[in-house]
Amino acid sequence: MGGKGLAGLALAVLLAGCGGDESGPAAAGRAVAEAPVAGAGSGWIMPPSVTGLRRDGTELVVSGQADPGGRVVLRTPAGRAYAAVADAGGLFEVRLTAVDGLVLAPEAQLGQETVPGPGRLVILDAARGSAVLLSPGGTSQRLGEGPLLSSVDHDGRAVILSGRADPGSDVRVEVPGRGPIHVQADTLGHWRIGMDGSPPSEVRVEGQVFAVPALSIDRRDGAVTAITRLEREDGFLLKWQAPDGAHQVSWLPRR
Repeated sequence: MGGKGLAGLALAVLLAGCGGDESGPAAAGRAVAEAPVAGAGSGWIMPPSVTGLRRDGTELVVSGQADPGGRVVLRTPAGRAYAAVADAGGLFEVRLTAVDGLVLAPEAQLGQETVPGPGRLVILDAARGSAVLLSPGGTSQRLGEGPLLSSVDHDGRAVILSGRADPGSDVRVEVPGRGPIHVQADTLGHWRIGMDGSPPSEVRVEGQVFAVPALSIDRRDGAVTAITRLEREDGFLLKWQAPDGAHQVSWLPRR
């Protein structure tokens, strides 16, 4: 990832992780993402924030927060758009028929002006209603179904472990060679642990063992900007590139 990338984020997360603190670069990134952005005209546009995913019959419903009454669009790389209008409280729900691997870029529209939302939404398993939001400078955010260990993100220098638990609960994470690590889940039930170096071969969360596959960064793919998705028996491997050209690989356990 760009700039300090995961290495900088790993340090901030490791320092704040034991308390589940929402301060530091991760929170700052969210604050920037949620701040209104001035358009070329007189209006101010809040970038949409995707926060949820559920399945409703044959459709997926992507939900989140935007400007009250604002138009939110999820756009594919081919240009196909799915849109909805946020309600008076700023909540929006975009309904779509999706296939596995579909990549969607969220954006807000005001007249002829558009403001992109942070990250890219990737559908992991359409049938189960599972997806991930990839954000430069942040961890992979699982939406819909997900296990205790939600993601392992690596950029060649540092690694971020993240997962889910009951809000405010203490989570015991064991990594070979590092001993048990205790981290508190935040008010939304998310927890993160950052560390320098390569991903561990195994992670144990509350006694559940996750065998982490080899995660390699191939910097020879400098011109590749698409998100590649590889489905495995144990989960999903995603390789992608931030806008500044930094590479990242993410493993998303299936269960």
